[in-house]
Amino acid sequence: MKNVLKEPLFHFVLIGIALFVLYGWVSDRRDSQETIYFDDYDMNNLIASWEMQWKRLPTDEELKSLVQQNIRQEVFYQEALKMNLDHNDEIIKRRLAQKMNFLSNDLATLKEPTEDELRKYYENNREKYLLSPIYSFYQISFRSDSRNNPQADAKKYLETLDDKGPEKLKDQGDKLPFPYYFESTDRHELDRQLGMDFARSLEGLDTDTWTGPVRSGFGWHLVYLTEKVPTRAPEFESIVNELKRDFEYENQRRINDQVYSELRRSYEIEFDLDPEKFDEAFVEYLKSKDGSND
Repeated sequence: MKNVLKEPLFHFVLIGIALFVLYGWVSDRRDSQETIYFDDYDMNNLIASWEMQWKRLPTDEELKSLVQQNIRQEVFYQEALKMNLDHNDEIIKRRLAQKMNFLSNDLATLKEPTEDELRKYYENNREKYLLSPIYSFYQISFRSDSRNNPQADAKKYLETLDDKGPEKLKDQGDKLPFPYYFESTDRHELDRQLGMDFARSLEGLDTDTWTGPVRSGFGWHLVYLTEKVPTRAPEFESIVNELKRDFEYENQRRINDQVYSELRRSYEIEFDLDPEKFDEAFVEYLKSKDGSND
């Protein structure tokens, strides 16, 4: 028994019990009772949540247990609210703020965007959906990790090529972990494999001739372009689902901002910051930014 009395957890439990007793005395709740309502909506939610998690309906015993757990949760929830335990709790603040965002998001999804709205959105944001340039080319590599001056070596070799076709030069140059011929490869993939400098350099090169040297993350390359498809806008029909997703997202964000602006009008924010810790100009900046939301 003495060992139990020395346990910190035991002391914590005693303090907790004392707080509940004290709160009950102060709030004069000796004979008061309140009602917790549990209806068909609550029951259906419990069953649906169980079915979603376990992929089957609950048994009678499991459903009884779920109801008791729900009532227990509601009792503790109501008591926590009465004791203001939700105040200054970052997790609760974050969750409730998220729920308010969800409510405003629901407003944005009440109406499906029309085709005219999506086409107008596409026209106003066309650059966002431009397709990357596509290139097909042969390349001969001169690696920086195996040559003293790979750029000079590439230039010297280029002078010997004249009009030699690329098919005859497959085994020339240094070996690298990618193909001799890149077929219909977009710029994003080239950026990933060879670096942004390489893909950017291809824009100004002529087709059907050996050119270079072109720099990559591995060294320098001689390039024989066979195809160069410039940046272009996709057909509306090919990206309609993507447009709808982006339109709805931006609409949600816009309505969230509108809802916040309206709600914000009901609040006055006062900054009481220690002038020794925060620069006066910084505080004035906060006030001006906050005022811009009014």
